[in-house]
Amino acid sequence: MIGLSMCALLTGNGIKTKLYVRRDPLKRKEQYKGVMDDLAEQKLLPSDAGSKCSSYLKVVTSYEELQNVEVVFECASEELGIKQKIYSDLLEHCPFLKVIASTTSAIPSEELAKGTCSPEKIVVAHPFYPPHLIPCVEVIPNRYTSDGTLNSLMELLRYLGRKPVLLKRDARGFVANRLQYAMLREAVHIVEEGIARPEDVDEILMYSFAPRYTSIGIFEHFDNCGLDLTGKICKDLYPDLSRETEVQELVQKHCRSGEYGVKTEKGIYDWKEKNISEFRFRIREPYLKYFSWRLPEKECNWEETQ
Repeated sequence: MIGLSMCALLTGNGIKTKLYVRRDPLKRKEQYKGVMDDLAEQKLLPSDAGSKCSSYLKVVTSYEELQNVEVVFECASEELGIKQKIYSDLLEHCPFLKVIASTTSAIPSEELAKGTCSPEKIVVAHPFYPPHLIPCVEVIPNRYTSDGTLNSLMELLRYLGRKPVLLKRDARGFVANRLQYAMLREAVHIVEEGIARPEDVDEILMYSFAPRYTSIGIFEHFDNCGLDLTGKICKDLYPDLSRETEVQELVQKHCRSGEYGVKTEKGIYDWKEKNISEFRFRIREPYLKYFSWRLPEKECNWEETQ
């Protein structure tokens, strides 16, 4: 999912892109087309843009076909061994490779780099799904990452219209997921304690403070409230918040039953009763205002530039 979305972002900005897949290259091409068709339906792309952009994409099934690449966004599953094997294969087959940017959601950057033959080329570029719409990318170098690697990645992300944020140091989960999962832990705690139902928690979130943080930041907000008041609320509230360090029973119960959410049509909610198309639009809608690609003016001829 992340890889296809990154392909849309790159080709939509006129960058020749190769998508490496292990199987079903035609299926991946169709999925890419689906992303572009969706953007056209939203009136974000002109009618002829899809074919021009798709000409910049080549789906390949061997590392030999990647030998000329300079930057790789690695979007493999969240398993350290799998990712490091990919890095080894890339470094063996790609002599011009400058950057290997992992899109991992949580694995520390230094863990990814350890044990590779060129750790200076490894960096984390954590996007948010779908990255072709959401501008923020968390960039996390490690003690091996070279200045050249970091500068090349930051320059590319800015060219793509992203908002790369360079973290001061490596940390598991980086920043956004630490914030998001802290909120999830408390939301589950509220439900398990019988304070409110899941739908109540979601409604309070959507119609209270969540929209605020699309315009201002959390530190801006609490400075505006006054840190004297904030400190008093912290003192009163912190002792009552969840300190759970294990996956909570509400989540485990559904997983034991094979109820994983949308993909199984049941999770905390019964998704058979929901309008999935409307839900998917709501996922995208807040980010449509950020859409601005440097669309290619003509179709790509790969043979001219090999």
